[in-house]
Amino acid sequence: MNTFNMEWLFLLLLVTVASTANSLLDHEYSRTRLGDNIDKASVKLLKEAYLSSDGNVVTSPLGVLFLLSLYSSGTQGKTRDEITELLGATDYKEMFDSYSGLSNEYASMNSSLSLANKIYVASGYDLNEEFLNTARAYNTEVDSVDFHDVENAAHEINQWANKKLRGLIKDPVKKTSLDKDALVALFNVIYFKGHWHVPFKVESTEIKNFHVNKSYTIKKPMMHLSKSLFFHADDQLGAKMIELPYQEPGFRMVVILPNEIDGLSNVLEKVAQKGLLEDVFALSPARREVNLYLPKFDIKSSLDFTQILPKLGVKGIFTGGSSGIVKDANVAISKIFQEAVVNVDEEGAKAGAFTGAVIVPLSTRYRRPPPMEFVVDHPFLFTILHEDVIVFLGTYTH
Repeated sequence: MNTFNMEWLFLLLLVTVASTANSLLDHEYSRTRLGDNIDKASVKLLKEAYLSSDGNVVTSPLGVLFLLSLYSSGTQGKTRDEITELLGATDYKEMFDSYSGLSNEYASMNSSLSLANKIYVASGYDLNEEFLNTARAYNTEVDSVDFHDVENAAHEINQWANKKLRGLIKDPVKKTSLDKDALVALFNVIYFKGHWHVPFKVESTEIKNFHVNKSYTIKKPMMHLSKSLFFHADDQLGAKMIELPYQEPGFRMVVILPNEIDGLSNVLEKVAQKGLLEDVFALSPARREVNLYLPKFDIKSSLDFTQILPKLGVKGIFTGGSSGIVKDANVAISKIFQEAVVNVDEEGAKAGAFTGAVIVPLSTRYRRPPPMEFVVDHPFLFTILHEDVIVFLGTYTH
């Protein structure tokens, strides 16, 4: 049996978010064990990504977790245990059942969210039969490619990626990204386009101060909305949060604003210990209008999880040979990296056409209380969830 250390794991994603919230929706989401496990792993990954970034980060830890779960089926011993522990599962079966089920659920979802996995195998090699069956259970496409012809290999992969990304990133795979000695390449694409219930009015957007830190202030276009929203404040966390629901059922963005201008690092440290879902599920109607100012922002991130995962205890995938992936070969991962984009602005296709029910109408028997001010004018954390599953996560600082 030959030994190789050239497996290439590449994770590519795009999220595009446009539009805004108007009214409160049905908020009966169930909190599940899988959601909790994804939450805890996601915030740990984000914290490490933030520490190695310039402060603006967007990532889909879920995409990383999907591929780790799939990859683990070809591993054993300590390597599999490291993945299982990060993903929070009690054993491999729980991990497989949870993530393969979620992968299939998201793959068959409506056009607002699309998730796709694909494996490219080097010409002349075959996947281990058991691993191939696992890949199929994850709704994963499998194809062969000649990695020695890196230019053509990149072209083939880009054809698939461009279609899944709907042309929003053209040719994301460069020939310099590929290794001619690679045996396997695993790809994951997550695309999301959400529409707020009623767009922020473009004419209400104004240039306001955004405090990068206590001593440095910049000007940013701030969107404005005054509506009944879900709100929560956590003094122990040192932050308050607001929820913006999307038209797409089950999807919402939650913005977590530290109480202090320089409080993001401390909030991230605490969130990495306890997760986000406890606070997300504590969100409740503010009982009055929220006067929200939120900056328009777009973030592009290129993240190297080859550096991040070992810090979280996942090391064996890079150093130990895995014999259950490719027939007659031991392989290890050489690189894991992710490309992600998020855009947040006022617009959204047909966003104003949706008429959602207001759950918490203001009483007419009492004088209307003054609106609550929620001004996102300093570094913050944000997440996009589907029910109790964190799909995207990020920080914005400048």
